[in-house]
Amino acid sequence: MAGWEDLKQVFIENGLEELADIITELAQNNLDAPTVIYEELRKTDVYKERFKGNFERAAKGLPLLTEGEYLNQEMQYSKVLTAYSAGTLGTRDNYAKMIAGDISPVELDDRFTVSYNRVTKAASGEDKALLNELKKMYPGITNNELATSLLLGEEGSKYLNTKLNVAEIKAAETETGIKSTLGASFLEGQGINRAQARIGLSKTAEQKTGYEQASRMFGETSTEGLQQELEQENLLGQTSKRTKRLASQARAQFGGTSGITSGSLGKKKQI
Repeated sequence: MAGWEDLKQVFIENGLEELADIITELAQNNLDAPTVIYEELRKTDVYKERFKGNFERAAKGLPLLTEGEYLNQEMQYSKVLTAYSAGTLGTRDNYAKMIAGDISPVELDDRFTVSYNRVTKAASGEDKALLNELKKMYPGITNNELATSLLLGEEGSKYLNTKLNVAEIKAAETETGIKSTLGASFLEGQGINRAQARIGLSKTAEQKTGYEQASRMFGETSTEGLQQELEQENLLGQTSKRTKRLASQARAQFGGTSGITSGSLGKKKQI
């Protein structure tokens, strides 16, 4: 009997209290068949609930973790969550979701670095422009659920980082009141961040009307593509032949200055 009590204690010490009585009962009834003990144990509802992540992995065709690997994974998750002061997320249900999603402890750490803290800040109300963009990407989700969903979901940290960067640039569009013709995804791919997008788009918005007026004044038949050219200049450093020509014509017309201001053409200096 002492042997079964010892086995029961091992389960208790390893955080498997709910399985302790079951394993001892099965062991007592199958003295000469240890393989049967574990087969029967894994059929119980209590076991299925305790190692729920494994059963979800099986449904996805992912390799199963041993019980030891499963428990170790939970312990590693706990360490990461504690390090980021997010210990309240350390529930068995959340661990099961992460294990089912094949999220390694390293990946979990990366998600905190690239997404969780940024989204938590936005969700707290400090960044409404970004929060609104995130709500468009994840419709129907509440502020409190948003960061946790990104942390526990199946999208990888690299993909999440890209997605959040795009949302940041779209937030810059909202802040500056001008939508990029190049597109937020394109700008993100060029390494443009939110601050750079805000500066470049603001400058584009300031210049656009003046260049459109100059274009009409100097005989341009169309202003199509002008905003894109201004964005390429202000965000990517690509000189536009058209804006260079218009600025040169304006300088000649207005005595040494381009005459192209933030909203309209300047006037000739009075002599």
